[in-house]
Amino acid sequence: MAINKDYDLETHMEYCLQKQKPVPGTKRNNKLVRSQNIKRILLLVKNLEPVSMETLVQESSLTYPTVLGIIKYLEKESHVENIAYAPTTGGRQAVLYGICGIVRYVLALHLNGDEVDITITNIRDGKIFHATEAMPAQAVGQDQTERTQSIAKRLVPLVEEVLRKTRLELSSLVRICVTYPECTRVDPQQLSDVLEASLQVPVSTVSDRRVLNFLERRSYHISSLQQYIFILFERELSLSMYRGPGETSEGLLPKTYFGHMTMDVAGASCTCGKQGCLQSYVSGEGLLQSYSEAAQLQGSTWNSALEHEPDLFHAVLAESYKGDKAARVAIDQAIHMMAVALANVIKIEGISTIVLSGVFTSTDVQYKRFLEMYVAEYLPEDYPSAPVIILGTSSPSDCSYAACLMMNAQFFESLSFS
Repeated sequence: MAINKDYDLETHMEYCLQKQKPVPGTKRNNKLVRSQNIKRILLLVKNLEPVSMETLVQESSLTYPTVLGIIKYLEKESHVENIAYAPTTGGRQAVLYGICGIVRYVLALHLNGDEVDITITNIRDGKIFHATEAMPAQAVGQDQTERTQSIAKRLVPLVEEVLRKTRLELSSLVRICVTYPECTRVDPQQLSDVLEASLQVPVSTVSDRRVLNFLERRSYHISSLQQYIFILFERELSLSMYRGPGETSEGLLPKTYFGHMTMDVAGASCTCGKQGCLQSYVSGEGLLQSYSEAAQLQGSTWNSALEHEPDLFHAVLAESYKGDKAARVAIDQAIHMMAVALANVIKIEGISTIVLSGVFTSTDVQYKRFLEMYVAEYLPEDYPSAPVIILGTSSPSDCSYAACLMMNAQFFESLSFS
């Protein structure tokens, strides 16, 4: 055996001691991995409850002792609890775990004109209260700041009254969410700040488009999509791009709504003060012009009472189903305009799957096919994928419940076990 002349026993001992010392980042990395595993098990319990230890081990790919230790920790911290026992198979009954029933709730309010839709759920997504309350009319001529403060002042006593009815305490609310239609003249951050200061509860303000998109993703026919364009029509047309969790953009450009893309610079007037907006041709002056002009060309009369309809598009759509040919022409023109706008978005974003919520129902399949066909006509011939339109199933009446589900998910995601 060759002997290294430079071998030094003292150096060798120092080397051995250093080898035994943990790398500086090892403890920190172990804590991070444990924290991630704890959250992983907690979310599995939430999604699969009532769930057994065996299922948690299988779904998490962690060892039984690791999962058992995590469950014991989560029980101690009042996050999970034993909620049932599995049917006996001759041996010991398996314990089934679920989210702890300790008093924790989420309250959501959807601003809908002169009404507020209110929902309360527990953090297990169970709905315990739902109601629609009237709100006093706004003062005429208020600017955005005054309007926001006015809304906040009226929401505070409304929340307090709901809590009295349900016998809940403010301290039991982990979060409050306020949702609003895209066209609402309100400052979301200011509204959140005022309510949070008054109620001493974390408050989020979210547009209806975002919460309904979240709700749509829970359905089986959309949850598997990796990316898509989400269009919501409630008074206004609004748009989001979904590219995976946490990557939903707020629209094409900051403070620019999809419905107010200019389709014709000298076109019909729009409620926003501009001319030729998509919104006008889908549910405004442009749609009325198309309807009346089509009636004149056909020598027929048109239902002028529709001018006062708040939801003009669906009112004209209903007339088309009654056999009104002029209404059918007007709807076809509106679909053409929407197809042009969508084709432009598809070419920019490279996403050809569209989830359409609030425009057509499941009975409007024929019009949905027309929209797909028109969008394809406005795309380049060599475009790699054909447009696919999926009809959403959510509606504005689902906003407050959808907001509760979103806040519950965010509550669990925000938990830290480091």
